[in-house]
Amino acid sequence: MVNRFIFPFKKSIIWTYIRALTRLMPKKIVFAISLMVFITFTEGIGLLLLVPLLQLVGLDVQQGTLGQISDFIASIFTAVNIQPTLIMVIAIYIAIIASNSFFYRLQTIKSFQIQYEFSAYWRKRLYQAVTNSNWLFFSQVQSSDFAHALTYEIERVGTGTYSFLSLIATSMVLVVYLLFAFEISGIITLLIFIVGAVLLLLLRNKTELARESGEKLSETSKNLYSSTIQQLDGMKTIKSYNLQNRTVELFSKLTDSVADKYRDTIQNYADVKFWFDVGAVLILSVAVVVSINFIAINTAGLLVLLYLFVRMIPNFSSIQSNYQHFINMLPAFSTVLDLERRSEMAAEPKTAEIKEIDLKKEIHFQKVSFSHERDKDHRFTLRDIDITIEAGETTAIVGPSGAGKSTIADMLMGLINPEKGAVLVDNKPLSPQYISNWRNQIGYVAQDTFLFNDTIRSNLQLASSDSDDQEIMEALKSASAYEFVSKLPEGLDTVVGDRGVLLSGGERQRLALARALLRKPSLLILDEATSNLDSENESRIQASIEKLHGEMTILVIAHRLSTIRNADFIYLIEKGCIVESGTWDDLIKKEKGHLRALYDVQT
Repeated sequence: MVNRFIFPFKKSIIWTYIRALTRLMPKKIVFAISLMVFITFTEGIGLLLLVPLLQLVGLDVQQGTLGQISDFIASIFTAVNIQPTLIMVIAIYIAIIASNSFFYRLQTIKSFQIQYEFSAYWRKRLYQAVTNSNWLFFSQVQSSDFAHALTYEIERVGTGTYSFLSLIATSMVLVVYLLFAFEISGIITLLIFIVGAVLLLLLRNKTELARESGEKLSETSKNLYSSTIQQLDGMKTIKSYNLQNRTVELFSKLTDSVADKYRDTIQNYADVKFWFDVGAVLILSVAVVVSINFIAINTAGLLVLLYLFVRMIPNFSSIQSNYQHFINMLPAFSTVLDLERRSEMAAEPKTAEIKEIDLKKEIHFQKVSFSHERDKDHRFTLRDIDITIEAGETTAIVGPSGAGKSTIADMLMGLINPEKGAVLVDNKPLSPQYISNWRNQIGYVAQDTFLFNDTIRSNLQLASSDSDDQEIMEALKSASAYEFVSKLPEGLDTVVGDRGVLLSGGERQRLALARALLRKPSLLILDEATSNLDSENESRIQASIEKLHGEMTILVIAHRLSTIRNADFIYLIEKGCIVESGTWDDLIKKEKGHLRALYDVQT
C-alpha cells in the first residue's frame, strides 16, 4: 500500500524520467542541487542565530539543547574576538536571510531554465522522430495527435519538471528543520512526524487521483486538439452547410470536458492543502499542549519549536503539492515517450552511405505488389504492377479514384516500399542509400496544394533555397503563373494566407507547379494536379506541361482523360492492376477497350 502511494506509476517511468533529466544537463542539475545545498546551509545558520537573538532579548537559553547550541555559537564569536550585541546579531541574521533569498532566486531561475530547456529538448527530439518516420505510419496517425504531444503534453512535462526540482529543494530544507527540531525536543518532533506520516497515508487516495486526473487530462485534451484542427480545416464546409451552431455545441462540450478535468485536478490540490492546513493546526496545538503540560519545556525552547513548526508546515504542504503536480505530469511524459517509440520503430531506413542515382534510361516497376493493410484474404492495393517510364518522355497513369494511382506515385518517391517486387531506376533498386539523392531530383505537384502562410517567394524557395528572383521568374513563366504574380501589388512578396487561401485554386496550383519546376527536376510527378480545376485553369497548366515535353521525364496521374492526350505512353489501372497500356491512338481505337469505355463515359 505504501509502495503504491509513493509510486502510483510504474517505477520504470519515474526512473526513465530522472535518467533523461540528469543525462541531458548533468552540470545544470548539479548546479541547481548545489544551490539547494546553499539554501539549506543558510537556513541552518539562520536557525542557529535564533538562539543568541533570544538570549539577547532576555530569554533563558542556557538549559538543555539550547544551552549547548548557545555555548557553541558563543565559542565561534570568541574565536573571532567579537562581542555579540543585539544589533550585530540582527545584522548577521539579515545578511544570512538575504543570502538565503539570493540563492533561492538563483535556484528558481535555474529551475525554470532547466524546465524550458528540457521541454525544448523533448519537443525537438519528438519532432525529429516524427519527421523521420515512414509515410505509411505518419499517414495513419492523426496529425492532431502529433500536434497535441508536441505542444500541450510537452508543456506539462516542463511544468512537472519545475515541480520535481522544487520538491527536491523543499525536501532538503525540511530535513534541516526536522533535524534542528529533533535536537531541541526529539519526543515532540517524533510525535509530529508520526502524525504527519499518518496524515499523508490518509491522503494517499488524493495522490492516486492526481495520477488518474493526469491520464484523463491527456485524453480529453487530445480530443480537443483533434476537434479544433478538424473544425478549423473544415470551416468552409461548416459554413456552407450552416453547421456553425452544431460545431460550436460540439466544441463547447469538449472544452467543458477539459475544463472539468482541470477543475477536478485543482480541486484535488485544494483538498489536500485544506486537510494539510487543518491537520497542521491540530498537530501544532497538540505539540504546544504536550510541551507545556508533559515535557515542561522552557519558554525559549517552546518559541523555537513553534517557529520551526510554523516554517515546516508550509514545506510539508509544498512537498505534497509539488509531488502531486509531478505525478499528474507523468502521463504526459509517458505519452511523449510512447509516440517517440512508435515513430522510431516506423523510422525510414537509415544508411551511412549516400549514393547518387541518375535517370538516363527508364524507371521500371518490376512486378510490384503492395497493401496498406493485409486482411484475411490477403488482398493488395497494388498487384503485380509492371510499368516502364521512359526517360525524357511523358507517361500517364489513368484510372478511377481508389485504383492505386497515388500509391504508385508514393512508391516512386520512396515514401513507401513494395511488399513484393522492386522499383528500379536505370536498373538500380530504390534502396535507402539512393533515396535522399533521388528525392532531390523529383518535382511533385499534388491534387491538394499546400502553401505556407508566407510570401510567394518563400513558398517557392522551399523547393530550392538558393534560387534567385530571376530563376523564380523563369519557373513562374514555365508554369503560366508569371502574369498573375506580376499583377499582384506586392509581387513575390505577396503573403498567400494560410494554405494559400488568398489565392484561387488555379493560382495555387500554378504556384505549386512553379515550385516543382524551380528544382529543375529529372522527374516531374503530377498527381491529379488538375482534377480540382476548371477548364480554363486546366488548359493553362496543360499547356505549361506540354511545353516541358521532352525536357524532362514527366509522370501524369489522372482520372480525367483530357489531361493525358499528349502522353507518349498510357497505363490504365483498375482495382490495383494494370488492365491496359499503349499510346492514346492505339488505345482509343479499341472499341471494347477500357480506355475507350472511359472516354465514352467522360465525353
